Amino acid sequence: LASEARLASFVAIAKGDVPQHHWFHLGRLVTNVHGRATLISWGGTQFEYLMPLLLMRGFAGTLLDQSCRASVLRQVEYGRSRGVPWGVSECAYAFTDRAGNYQYRAFGVPGLGLKRGLAEDLVISPYSTALAALIDPAEAADNFEALARAGLDGRFGFYEAVDYRPRVPLVDTAPGDRAKPAIVRAYFAHHQGMSLVALANVLGNDSFVTRFHADPRV
Repeated sequence: LASEARLASFVAIAKGDVPQHHWFHLGRLVTNVHGRATLISWGGTQFEYLMPLLLMRGFAGTLLDQSCRASVLRQVEYGRSRGVPWGVSECAYAFTDRAGNYQYRAFGVPGLGLKRGLAEDLVISPYSTALAALIDPAEAADNFEALARAGLDGRFGFYEAVDYRPRVPLVDTAPGDRAKPAIVRAYFAHHQGMSLVALANVLGNDSFVTRFHADPRV
């Protein structure tokens, strides 16, 4: 339930492709975040918890709403514990193939995901902050400022990510030294799009949620 799968399930139900009880077959394992029951996602990403909120209406006091809020709280806490801006999701990271294309995979926060090894990497993506603005706009605004100070504010908006544990050290890195943080200087259309929709919802009183729910099937 704590993933983009819930949006797919919801749309399928609205279209009549599957029965309503399909919703209740989505996984509902829970963990504890500061005393709050919180649904566990697969990868512990901000994307999994919050992307559906770009279109789907939330309801205060539900387990799902509580989980989304707890996920942001945990993301903020984890970033501060590592001394970096917060916001972890699937994204590109500082490793390229022979053609110079950045590689891409899911990164998550320990304690929120079932996937093992989440603490081994530390890749921060600005679109995660944009999604979190749906839950805590003030905290997100502060984090955007931190990301800008870290050098992620480029000509066309925020770059894709900053990798604090790049796999390939910079040329001027001495043997045995820890690799310096590397900015992933790319723009991914779907992450820019999610950011724009999230910020439009924050500033425009959930305008895209209203449009989605205006469909009679929804």
